[in-house]
Amino acid sequence: MPLTSRTFLITGVTGFLGKVLLEDLVRRREELGVAHVFALIRPKRGLGAEERFRREVVASACFRELPEDWTRHVSVLEGNVEQSEFGLRADDVSRLAAVTHVVHAAASVQFDLPLAEAARANVTATLNALELARSLPRLTRFVYVSTAYVTPARDDEPIVEKLAPLPKSAQELYESCRAPATSQEGLLQEAGLPNSYALTKAIAEHLLVERRGDVPVSIVRPSIITASRAYPFPAWIDSAAGFGAFVMLTGMGHLRALVCDPDAKLDLIPVDEVARRVVFAALHDSGGTVIRHAVVGARQAPTVAQCWDATQRYFDIHRVDQRPGGRYLGPRGVGFSIADLAQHRMPVAMAALDSRARRRQAQKRRARTSYLNREFAYFTTRTFHFQSSLPMDDAYDGARFIDVVDRGVYRHLLKRNDSEWVLAGRSAGADVSGLRWALARPMGNAFVRMAAWLSSALFRRAMGSVTVDVRSFERALAAKPDGATLVLTPSHRSYLDFVLCSYLAFARPDLLPIPHIAATTDFQRMPLLGRLLKAGHAFYLRRGKGKDPELAGRVAALLDRGHTLAFFIEGARSRSRAFLAPKRGLLRCLQATGRTVALLPIAISYERVPEQAAFDRELAGYPREPMRLGALASWIANAWRGRVDLGHIHIACGAPVLLDRESDVHAVSHEVIDQLRHAMRPEPAPARVVDAANGDDWSASSPVPVLAGAHSAR
Repeated sequence: MPLTSRTFLITGVTGFLGKVLLEDLVRRREELGVAHVFALIRPKRGLGAEERFRREVVASACFRELPEDWTRHVSVLEGNVEQSEFGLRADDVSRLAAVTHVVHAAASVQFDLPLAEAARANVTATLNALELARSLPRLTRFVYVSTAYVTPARDDEPIVEKLAPLPKSAQELYESCRAPATSQEGLLQEAGLPNSYALTKAIAEHLLVERRGDVPVSIVRPSIITASRAYPFPAWIDSAAGFGAFVMLTGMGHLRALVCDPDAKLDLIPVDEVARRVVFAALHDSGGTVIRHAVVGARQAPTVAQCWDATQRYFDIHRVDQRPGGRYLGPRGVGFSIADLAQHRMPVAMAALDSRARRRQAQKRRARTSYLNREFAYFTTRTFHFQSSLPMDDAYDGARFIDVVDRGVYRHLLKRNDSEWVLAGRSAGADVSGLRWALARPMGNAFVRMAAWLSSALFRRAMGSVTVDVRSFERALAAKPDGATLVLTPSHRSYLDFVLCSYLAFARPDLLPIPHIAATTDFQRMPLLGRLLKAGHAFYLRRGKGKDPELAGRVAALLDRGHTLAFFIEGARSRSRAFLAPKRGLLRCLQATGRTVALLPIAISYERVPEQAAFDRELAGYPREPMRLGALASWIANAWRGRVDLGHIHIACGAPVLLDRESDVHAVSHEVIDQLRHAMRPEPAPARVVDAANGDDWSASSPVPVLAGAHSAR
């Protein structure tokens, strides 16, 4: 068959997997030789198929990377999979004569549907799809999307790509599902399956194979489908079912007791990996019946405890509602009952004493947590040992992928923006402030924790907001070569740069490790402050001394101990907000270690620079003010009283710049400056920091406080 003659008919395109499958076929249409795709959509809630396609499919972020005219490769058919020939009009049926591949992905994924409803959605619809496929003269392959959980769980037994055993014939079970007198609980117990979804999918598989005749059939069995790994872009998700519900309820602080085995593996498969396997089966399978698992496998899957912990860590930073906090992970029993009462039931009872709206919200949350602990327990209490002929690549790490899923839920289901995360200031949430928060951070000594707590309080009084371009840091870290030593090179507008760089690392260790910062010996000589800064990871250097063998030795020793360093490549603070010529002394010290170093340019943009008034005086020809501890204390006191307003501060990251033995240090230094310039937001013209109460200028001679383990080297 010529490649350009492939035409697909897909059901379920308004669903999570269906969208990604359609996107994959359109995006790769030339590679795959796809001439056209027919999408079957049923009318719903007064909306016809074309309108649903426009609202639910075309408008979805899933298709934002495709060319604007991508829909010309898709034709929408209005029909219903539960009707014979999908209820299509005669002229639509005739249009399907060109179809070579049918993918039946439509299904009801609700676990607790009554058997009769589940049978209509998952068995009757599948048989209708088979009969329609049988009538297509050019059909090459029929692909049915089932579930990996059609096989009853058996302790440590491998689950292979074969039809699952049934207690009686599939036809008898199908008829039992449709009989009003059938006991749903009894039938599920007899089959050894957890819910009506798994049972009806198992029945559909058997009947499909029994009745296929000459139709070549592939059955693809996904495990727990979750956010995308790569396509249409990483972390995309639009389904709040299954694991999406777990992440939402845990992240919002509503799910605090979970029925599970903490060490059980959750087989979470990215949605695009499933779509790829469906397309592969359609185009490459041969023979009568082929069954393929679309799974991760127990070796690469994360444990329930890893999912729980990672989700709580993510949403502890990206607060949505209540602070997430697990109180119970374990079997259903007395311990769970107590935790469920305290964490789930009592809040509903307390809400009943409040407004009607709060009571309804609490009852809705309670219903969701109860449903999850009832229906999801089958998957969280055991490990499934799936075998697959299309395994995941070795680079996939299920435990690390949880962070991708968390980010996807935060962005696409909860509709929050984490690309510009609020780190500090008056607009910051409680997730980045307070003594409890500081003590709970995973890194930092006692001085750093106390300084961070005090800094967070000071930031609330002196700044509107400090925002972070999270994605720029993620891109930079992803581009850092494995094994390269990380060194931070922030821009230098203010003494506050030191504070913010270390504060960001303390608050978001996923983005930066807390650095050891090069500080001038001027700070070392200041009473008390010099010792405090050293306790917060300062190491001191002498300015203007040329080559310093002692400094080179200290730099090498710090790197040998696994520490991350930070220094200001401009040397001094820029008085005019223009970048200064780079200094190369520390770069040569780093080069002398023989390591490959990744220099991470961090651009800190200010609405109002704290020292701008003092800079104006210096630029006007007045002598530079010496650093004084009293001036620092005065600035802190006035900022604490609300007399300083620095406005908005933004932190972004440029691409890493590599330095090794063969590098041209001069060229490297200028590349770092170029990356800082590229990442820096446009800043307003220099402006004075004015007393919010009476117009007094508090920045005339006062340096900004140095806290949270950040230290100054000019």
